[in-house]
Order: sequence, then C-alpha cells, then structure tokens
Amino acid sequence: MMSKKEILEELRRSRIAIARDTTSIAEGLNLSSKIRRSVTARPLAWLGSAAAIGYILAGPKTRKAPPSTRSKKGASPEKPTPPRGGWQILLRLFLNLGRILLPILRPAISAYAAQRLAELSARFPR
Repeated sequence: MMSKKEILEELRRSRIAIARDTTSIAEGLNLSSKIRRSVTARPLAWLGSAAAIGYILAGPKTRKAPPSTRSKKGASPEKPTPPRGGWQILLRLFLNLGRILLPILRPAISAYAAQRLAELSARFPR
C-alpha cells in the first residue's frame, strides 16, 4: 500500500503533467502566434504570396478604357449598343458555374469514368 507522501508526490507530478499538456495544447491552437512566427521566419515567401493573391484578385489589366461618350459639335450621336439577350447571360452563368465546379467534381468524375471503363473491359475480354 502506498504511503501518504507517495500519493501526494504522484498527485503533484500528475498536476504538473496536466499543466504542461494544457499549455502545449493552448500553444498549438494559438493561430496568431503561429502566423507571426511563420512570417518572421519566411518574410519573402509571405510577401510574394500576398502580391500573387492581390494580382489574382485584381485581375490582369488588359482591358482598354471605354471610348469617350462626349459628342463633338455637329457629329451625329452614337447608336447605343443593344442589350444582351437572356440566353447570353444564362450561357455565361453556366460557363462560370462550370469553371468553379469542375475542379471540385474532377475526382468524382474520374472515379466514375474508371468504374465504367472497368465494366466495359470486363464485358469485352481480350
């Protein structure tokens, strides 16, 4: 049977271990300190990533400025462009939706295609 001193010593050691574990868990969950350490360790990588993300979000500057709508004296007014049809808007919407969903659905599509090819090859053996 354990003596009182041994029990108290074991209790003290377990409290220290629990405190150490909770401290390590709290440090692991502290996202801001992790990011701060990572930025100080690799500032050029973070700066380059921020510049790349900013460029991607802003988009390349390849569009031309629209022509001026001021009319010169004596010039006939420009004809307004006709509004786009509803089918063009729907087509653009579906194309953009496909561009977003294709990377997400690509693994499922390839798995389905592999399954169908396996069934087809089982049906027609060499």
